[in-house]
Amino acid sequence: MVLASKEVVTVSLLCCVWYVVSSGSNVVGKTLLNQFPYPMTVTMVQLLSIAVYSGPFFNLWGVRRFVDMSWPYYFKLIVPLALGKFVGSVFTHVSLWKVPVSYTHTIKATMPLFSVILSRIILGEKQCLKVYLSLVPIIAGVAIASFTEISFDVIGLMSALAATLQHTLQNIFSKKVLHDTGIHHLRLLHILGRLALMMFLPVCLF
Repeated sequence: MVLASKEVVTVSLLCCVWYVVSSGSNVVGKTLLNQFPYPMTVTMVQLLSIAVYSGPFFNLWGVRRFVDMSWPYYFKLIVPLALGKFVGSVFTHVSLWKVPVSYTHTIKATMPLFSVILSRIILGEKQCLKVYLSLVPIIAGVAIASFTEISFDVIGLMSALAATLQHTLQNIFSKKVLHDTGIHHLRLLHILGRLALMMFLPVCLF
């Protein structure tokens, strides 16, 4: 009972920290993009930072090195995940550039909806009626926010939705990779960031 309570507290704290860091990052990103309206360049710098800084930092921190995995598995899951990270980062920065941070976070609230739908399609998971009913207020809230948003922008809306969809897919398949390989989640972040940068460089140069 005590162990379960500690786990609930730990997960709750991690969720709060994630939300604070995510919100702060988006506010800083919005401020930057207001003065430097080049979302593709911002994405490149972000991915470059992950690729350059995370490796040495994780080594100093003692994070275990990545595990061996077959090349077929690598190309089947790791490469698509890296592509998704690249695409998701671009859409996130475009949405921050086009619409207010508050609206971007409102669109992010649709992630549970995407999670339920995609988990049903990809993993065959079925949810109870209460879960489906809990999605109704989310859909209604996003619809109201879209109709009443003063700075509404179609490109911003579509980019935010695309980013949310992509992040949901990443969550589902990252969980599968972590389960299948036992790789440390921070090492997976490093690998995906490095691969995403390699994929993005030709696009950025173009």
